[in-house]
Amino acid sequence: MGRRRAKATKVVKKKQPTMQTEFKCPFCNYEKCVAAKMDYDKETGTLECRVCAATYTATINYLSEPVDVFSEWIDQCEAEDEERAKRDAARDRGEDVEEDAPAPKRTRIDFADPAEDEAEVDPNDDPALHAGL
Repeated sequence: MGRRRAKATKVVKKKQPTMQTEFKCPFCNYEKCVAAKMDYDKETGTLECRVCAATYTATINYLSEPVDVFSEWIDQCEAEDEERAKRDAARDRGEDVEEDAPAPKRTRIDFADPAEDEAEVDPNDDPALHAGL
């Protein structure tokens, strides 16, 4: 009599971790509202907040991931904050501080005004003329 044959153990593959593509906005602090768009043909990575419409564009290469563009944006924001703090501290001490170029303006989406969507009323138009329609 022979022994029973042992069952083969199943090989369990570990799931590959995915890179994050939605991030927390550094300006409005909403979670997962910054979407990343990577255009490898044009070598640009764009981040855009769906809430406050803040945008950031960086040059990328074939190795870049969305998290790289986001970390570059955060680093730039922190550097600008440090420069602003140094200028403010110097101004508080009474030193003459040359004003740098203004910070780049964030683009905002103009939402449609519901009042503008209504049909314009001609003040010379007589409603009695259209009553028979």
